[in-house]
Amino acid sequence: MAMISLWRPLAAIALSSTLITTALADDQLVSDGDTGLHPAHDTPLPDGHIPANQNYGFNVVGRDTLGGISDGLYTDVWAKDGYAYIGTFQEPDCTRAGVYISDIRDPANPVTVGMIKSPPQTRINDVKVTEIDGRDVLIHSLEPCGPTLGNGLAVGGGNGGHQQGQMGVSLWDVTDPSRPHPLKQNFLDFPVHNVFPWTTAEGKTYMLVVDDVAVDDLKIVDISKPQSPKLINETGIGTWLATNPEIADDGQLFMGSFAAPLLHDVWVNDMDPGPGENWQAVLSYWDAGFITLDINNPANPVFLADSTYPETDPVYDTSPPEGNAHAAVFAGPNFDKIFGGDEDFDSLFTAVTVAGEDYRANQGSDVPQIGGAVDEVSGQTAYVGRACGGSLPAAADVGATIAVIERGDCAFATKAQTVQAAGYEAGVVFNSAAEGNCEATVSMLVEGDIPMLFVPRSTGYAILGIDGYDPEACPGGMNPALPTPDSLGLVATLGAAFDGWGYFHALNNVRSTMTVPRGMGEDAESVEVDYLGEIGYYAPAEVTDPALASGAGDLTMHNLEVDPTNPDRTFISWYSLGMRAVEWRPGHLHGNTKGEGVVSWNMHEVGRFIAGEEYGEAEGSNFWGIHVTEIDGEQYILGSDRNTGLWIFQWSCEDVNDVLYCNGPVTP
Repeated sequence: MAMISLWRPLAAIALSSTLITTALADDQLVSDGDTGLHPAHDTPLPDGHIPANQNYGFNVVGRDTLGGISDGLYTDVWAKDGYAYIGTFQEPDCTRAGVYISDIRDPANPVTVGMIKSPPQTRINDVKVTEIDGRDVLIHSLEPCGPTLGNGLAVGGGNGGHQQGQMGVSLWDVTDPSRPHPLKQNFLDFPVHNVFPWTTAEGKTYMLVVDDVAVDDLKIVDISKPQSPKLINETGIGTWLATNPEIADDGQLFMGSFAAPLLHDVWVNDMDPGPGENWQAVLSYWDAGFITLDINNPANPVFLADSTYPETDPVYDTSPPEGNAHAAVFAGPNFDKIFGGDEDFDSLFTAVTVAGEDYRANQGSDVPQIGGAVDEVSGQTAYVGRACGGSLPAAADVGATIAVIERGDCAFATKAQTVQAAGYEAGVVFNSAAEGNCEATVSMLVEGDIPMLFVPRSTGYAILGIDGYDPEACPGGMNPALPTPDSLGLVATLGAAFDGWGYFHALNNVRSTMTVPRGMGEDAESVEVDYLGEIGYYAPAEVTDPALASGAGDLTMHNLEVDPTNPDRTFISWYSLGMRAVEWRPGHLHGNTKGEGVVSWNMHEVGRFIAGEEYGEAEGSNFWGIHVTEIDGEQYILGSDRNTGLWIFQWSCEDVNDVLYCNGPVTP
């Protein structure tokens, strides 16, 4: 593809307004398309690659359907001492499903032995289990998922608002997994998306906590006494932008369809697991990239560095790059690498153009996609209020084509169906003035037959042609009033360009320049890469195919873990593209020009699994979580499928003479 500049630069958005958001990309996921099935297509076998519709490497050992097949329910997975713990997302219904506990001591016959219900109106996303003072302790996150109170909805009205449900983290004693009992419930007073615990040589246990709301979004907690945890440090992007301005110097704080440098995921390793200790963390910041910390003194963490995405995306050849750093782990011999990935559910870079300016937008899930089923929509806009059912004046009578809608009061699907019934060809929802909303963006779960976009509140005002809106004054400040419903705004164009799905990156984790090859043979060259610079990438060919921009499921990667038996190998849960295994292979360079099924540099695929028709109603994968564990001396890979529960795999791909050459390269 030729390099393209997707859209003109957007007006600057105040950092504080953009960071204070509970609308994480995971919070309102797009749906899985019509079937969630892997699009099968045969390819030849150049360079040891196999047909794109063939599974290899991952061998299914056992399955546990947990609470039964449930669309989009299951999330992260962790394991300890022969028991697996699986979280739940609970969107959009906000049920009381919480943490499922599966006995996997017989991997071929796992059995659900318990379930910890979430508090009412609360979801549990992340689960970790660690040993503290002889006890197995389960830690899980808590995020509200109930209806919003306030923003004019509560008694007395007002602009404030908060979502019903509980926040923080809860800790449980699961020494007997079949009889968990609480140690500390609802610790911390903010919604938490991810956590990571570690124990030092002196026996102190700490935990990194992702704060969904605050600008300083990293909290460090002492959980050595899990019944009485103590918050010992608060830091994050807000602090580091003041102390380490290089984070912002690359101009990549606000990129892509979900433009915000919020903290999403955390990982901790002892970089010197011998007699000494050297504890470091890698933090995945949406869009600031990957940040490393020295946490040897948890009460005083030290910022080390942050990564910068290549100015031109090496897979999609677009500029600027997308961002969306989602999850990362330390990898390689002596942890000389970081393996990480981006989570990008919106394969189309979408914008609303008014008065010659382009404003970024997110597309809804189960609606016609602009740039896919619909090329673009242009026409007169009109404000229609919150569009929560009932009859609206016909679009033809108003003289408008595009409905502009305020978030609040009802589900996105209700808004879509309301404006569709009134004859509008598309809808644009702008965020409400509730605390934490304003300039935030979300990926709407919405069903309808017309395109639906979501934009920040400031963009809604711009589309309506209202001057004087100040993002810093939302919520609670003085901003112009919205017009009465059916008032006309400006003429707008809703357009999109394909910019692909999230994929895998390898980074230099040596605190000096690393020399890596690019290509093999007579065409090979050497590349010098600085600390946290990109030294490799991997993307299945499907993520680069504009024909698969919609309708084939979520093709972005999600979580990953390194293989303890080979630190240069990682296993990845890749939503609708199933489970993947890739290895560091210096020199490999693939652009899918020979139909090899991948676009990669210095990384080589060595395993793939997507459930086929032999699995009946479980056909077609949607893997969220992944965890590597050991049972009776054997290694297993656990995958949590959002729809079908827990899968247990073993990986095997060792014949160097096989066409797969999983144990080493045979040809370039």
